[in-house]
Amino acid sequence: MAYIGQGIKQGTFKVLDTSGNTYNGSNVTFSLGTQVGSAAQLLVSHDGVIQKAGTDYTLATGGTQITFSTAPASGASIFIIEISGAVGGTVTPSDTSVTADKLNTALLTGQTDIGADIADADLFLIDDGAGGTLRKTAASRIKTYVGGFDVSSITGATALTERPATTDEFVFSDAGTLKRVDFTHMVNWELLSTTTASSSSVVEIDYDFSNDYHYYKIFMDNVDLSANDDHLGIQGKVSSGYITASTGYGSARYGRRTNGDGASSDLATGDYVFSQISLNNGAPYFDNDENVQGVIEIWNPKDSHYKCFSFKLIYGLQDDVGQIEGIGHMKQNGDLEGVRFVTEGSATITGTFRLYGFK
Repeated sequence: MAYIGQGIKQGTFKVLDTSGNTYNGSNVTFSLGTQVGSAAQLLVSHDGVIQKAGTDYTLATGGTQITFSTAPASGASIFIIEISGAVGGTVTPSDTSVTADKLNTALLTGQTDIGADIADADLFLIDDGAGGTLRKTAASRIKTYVGGFDVSSITGATALTERPATTDEFVFSDAGTLKRVDFTHMVNWELLSTTTASSSSVVEIDYDFSNDYHYYKIFMDNVDLSANDDHLGIQGKVSSGYITASTGYGSARYGRRTNGDGASSDLATGDYVFSQISLNNGAPYFDNDENVQGVIEIWNPKDSHYKCFSFKLIYGLQDDVGQIEGIGHMKQNGDLEGVRFVTEGSATITGTFRLYGFK
């Protein structure tokens, strides 16, 4: 007899292989052996009784398992048929049931290329990280993470309240390629030590000068002597100790002192117990009310010859200002392992001495 009724809809019916499931009167969740999009796609027979989707059973684990509302008894007879395709109407997948492996790359390759930079209003789909819910967001909201930084990346960052450490890193563009660089590679001068003296008879900068730097500078800030008519000098330190009269003199040569009124005088060129950066046969000298600022440059600290240095100091008070500058050398071979500041008389030293190295 010929078939009477509507034409058969396109679709397939497949008995699922659930032979690996064990019904013991306790378990309620079982494998389907495949993944389905909706509980309504299943025809479930439990001991000959058709089960109702959503009431007698639901899907679990993204559609790969079935969960009965009542545990099947031991020895239960259960078979499950998957109905797929457009059988009797449209089947709507359940929420979150469509997975990546069900999508075709043609979704991307078949689309028209945007052909320009992403506009702020362009939209993206993202996983919000809370249970796999997809949300849309505008490109303007993700530019901080894709394509570089914006102002808020700087204004919102924690402020550094001191000089960056040598290992602190920065990001910069090298011909369009982002690279990171340590702070030590961005500066030529590096602060190596800070020594603050308070009424000290000797101020030591115990630093082993090394070949890591080409030359060094010592900045003197707010240096005062405790007594009038005293001289400030610098001594070098080698492996045998600080240079003294018995181990080698220092010499301040070709120096000049200029007063605030324009008068000037040459510094002496003789040898002294240490390199007197202010000595000139008894003058010039510093008084205890004269504040001294200046810089001393040290050359060839590892050279096998004498250690050369230059100096430029300014001093002054309300009615007297002056400048002292010149060059000298420490007449001793060997590596320079440190320097110290001393006075010729009994005065003590107060002030700050900062040592810098130049790469």
